[in-house]
Amino acid sequence: MRTFHTKVGWWYWGIIALFSCFLFVCFWFHELLLTLLFAVIVIFLIEALIHTQYVVTADGKLVIEVGRFMKGASIDVAQIVSIEKSKFPESAPALSLDRLKITYRKRSFKDYILISPQNQEAFVQALLKQNASIKVNI
Repeated sequence: MRTFHTKVGWWYWGIIALFSCFLFVCFWFHELLLTLLFAVIVIFLIEALIHTQYVVTADGKLVIEVGRFMKGASIDVAQIVSIEKSKFPESAPALSLDRLKITYRKRSFKDYILISPQNQEAFVQALLKQNASIKVNI
C-alpha cells in the first residue's frame, strides 16, 4: 500500500485566507450566525486540506479519500485505461490545478476523475506496477 498526499495550489490557500478573513470580521462585529457559517466553511476547507490523499492498495485498488466529511472513491487499477495531464478547473478531489486525468472503465462505458498527487511520477509508477497496460501521457 502506498499513500500519496494531494498537491495544494495557491488558489486553495487564497480561498482559506478569504473565508478566514470573513470569519474574523463577522466574529469582530458579533454576527453570530455568519460567524458560525464561516467557521464551518473554514473547518471543511482545512479538513479537506489535511485529509485528501490517494492510496494505491496492494489488492489493486486506487482509493481516493477526500476528508472525513465527503465521500471518496475507489477504482480498480485493472480498469484504468489512461493517465494524462490536465489543468481543467472542474470540481474534483484535487486541491491544485496541476492535475492528472485518470480515465477508467466503469461497467460498459468510460469515466474519468481528476486528482493532484504531490509526486505525480511516483504515483504513475505505482499504478503501472499493478497495470502495465495503462497509457500514460504526462
